[in-house]
Parts: sequence; C-alpha cells; structure tokens
Amino acid sequence: MTFEIQDRPQTASVRLEAAKDTRLEALVRGQSPALLRFLVRRTLNREEAQDLAQEAFLRLTDAARRRPIGNPEGYLKLIIRNLLRDRAKSAAGRHERRLAAFDPETLAASDSDPHQALVARQTLARYEAAVMALKPKTREIFLMHRLDGRTYAEIAVVIGMSLGGVEKQMGRAIAHIDRALSRP
Repeated sequence: MTFEIQDRPQTASVRLEAAKDTRLEALVRGQSPALLRFLVRRTLNREEAQDLAQEAFLRLTDAARRRPIGNPEGYLKLIIRNLLRDRAKSAAGRHERRLAAFDPETLAASDSDPHQALVARQTLARYEAAVMALKPKTREIFLMHRLDGRTYAEIAVVIGMSLGGVEKQMGRAIAHIDRALSRP
C-alpha cells in the first residue's frame, strides 16, 4: 500500500511502501503532519525535514516487515531521535573536516599575489584569535587534538573526563571557530 505524507499544498509527496498492518497505516497518516512540523523546526529546512520523515517511515515499515513492533509510536520516536543524532554528528564531522583542512601553509600565497597573501594572513589571525577566545579547558582539548594529534579517547584519559565530554568540548570549539571564520 502507498502512503503520502502531506503537510501543505506545496509539500512534495513522500511515498512509502508499508506493511499491511492497518495500525501502522494509521500511525503514518496520523503522525505525518506533526512529524514534518517537528522536523522543520529542528532542521530549519523543509526539504531535509521531508527526507528525514521519509527515512523514518521507511525504517519503521522495514522493521515492521521483519518483526512485530509492539509500540510503533515509541519506535518511530526512537527512529527520529537516531536520525537527528546522526544528522548532528554528520554536520559536526563536516565542520571538523573543513577546519581540519585549515593549514596556514596552504593559505600562504605566492609573493606574486599580495592580495591573496593579505587574505591568508587575516584568516590566520582570525583563526588564532578564535582559538585564544576559547575557554581554557576547551582550548586545551582542541589543541591536544589538532596540534598533538591525540584521539578523543586519549584526551579523555589525560584530562580525566568522559569521552562524551571531550566530544562536546570539541564540538563547542569547532562551532566557535567556524562562526569566527565565517563572519565577514
């Protein structure tokens, strides 16, 4: 059977093949508008929200085909929570990869282009200022990872905090530096 998730006339249909479970069909039909509104608030992007909703319902119907689900509403919430967490980790990874590529030598321009050399020096100065503006513990963790090349697990042992705490501090550092570098 085919379901369509519709929130407003502008919303593109999301088609899902679902199990023959009428309870699941009712859940999809009943939860679709609220789920889309929730995801739009979380992602601030309607298209991404629709993609996440489609993925959530696909995972739910796939799981329902493999085994009976006693609480499909709760299972759907778990799927949504996992999708949002994965999205956040992916976004943090993109930021880190972008910042990891920051290399002053790469930014350094040849002597023949003074404008590019100036831009490189200004970017480096903004980067250094952003790192120095971090709280001391956050800065220490960031530098241990970026300069010393230590893993989050190694830093957690040295600092005496949980791995999740190190990840959180790195996320804060990366977000702060990203904001500082993206300002005009």
